[in-house]
Amino acid sequence: MRLLDTCKVVSKEWKKMIYESSFTQIHCDRTKTKSGYFIQDIRHNEYVSEFVSYDNDSALPTGFLPKKTKILACAANQGILCCEKELEKRQCRYYVCIPVTREWRALPNPKIRHRTTAVAMTVLRPQPLRFRIIRLSPRGLIGPEKKLFGYRVEIFDSEIRAWKEEKEDIVLPYEEFICVNPAVSASNSLHWLTTEANVLSYDVTSNSFTIFSLPKHVKEGINTGVYRSKHLSEYEGKLGFTCLTEKGDMDLWIMDDIKIHSWKKEKSANIESLRQVLTHPSPAGFYNSGISFLKGFYEVGFYMLQDRSVRSVKLNKLDDAREVFRFRSDIDPAHLTLI
Repeated sequence: MRLLDTCKVVSKEWKKMIYESSFTQIHCDRTKTKSGYFIQDIRHNEYVSEFVSYDNDSALPTGFLPKKTKILACAANQGILCCEKELEKRQCRYYVCIPVTREWRALPNPKIRHRTTAVAMTVLRPQPLRFRIIRLSPRGLIGPEKKLFGYRVEIFDSEIRAWKEEKEDIVLPYEEFICVNPAVSASNSLHWLTTEANVLSYDVTSNSFTIFSLPKHVKEGINTGVYRSKHLSEYEGKLGFTCLTEKGDMDLWIMDDIKIHSWKKEKSANIESLRQVLTHPSPAGFYNSGISFLKGFYEVGFYMLQDRSVRSVKLNKLDDAREVFRFRSDIDPAHLTLI
């Protein structure tokens, strides 16, 4: 995976080739790379997860995950999960886990007395492994007139093996909230969608947060109900946004320039006919540049944009894909015991 990421920056031609569907499958077959999605839902008041893949041959067993374990975040390109295991007396414990090698490592807990709003994870260095976990928790209404809503920011750095609370909170208007969907990693940043069609981004390099808007046309469509099923995703290394129109068109917008936050419409495909195959299909990301990932009830689907065919995968443990985590990993151990 590290070599593949290096090859992406050689040239635009190499980068385009690496994101193509044919290359993705050949690379996975030859290198035994695991590529797919962790799906998570709640059954009988417990979080249950399941791994699904395009070929159904590279399935990852999830039985090694202890009971009452919730996936909080995933460093998608490094195959590392951040999990929370429920203990007795409403206590919990934070862990990092590498499913491919079944490595586990307990972490110090953040201030768990504060309710978790969102968690994200990013790898700063693969060898020796160094990662960062970002946790947001609600501070509540703030300001003189209580018209702002604050979020506490805690960051765990594996190099110092400790959580640090940032001095400045994230502040949003009181009617705007951070969506609970998993964060999307793109353009060296982590991104969350807000309820007012804005994007909250954490820059890994500068360790800072910014807020910017979705395209004006899209934002107006969301407010008027023209667009629905909105979802952030990563597309060819860039931040993408997908939504469904009233006619069943799946539109993909990508951030063309991260510095000035400019968007452009990249693709549009009608998925209305897929309702005969998937129950209530909705976009949940891109497997590669030519395959969209859709979630539905009791199954998920890999939709080939070129020939408009779909490969459905039945969910064995779950009824609904409540949370979707993109997952890619090679088989090299990360030596979590050294952290």
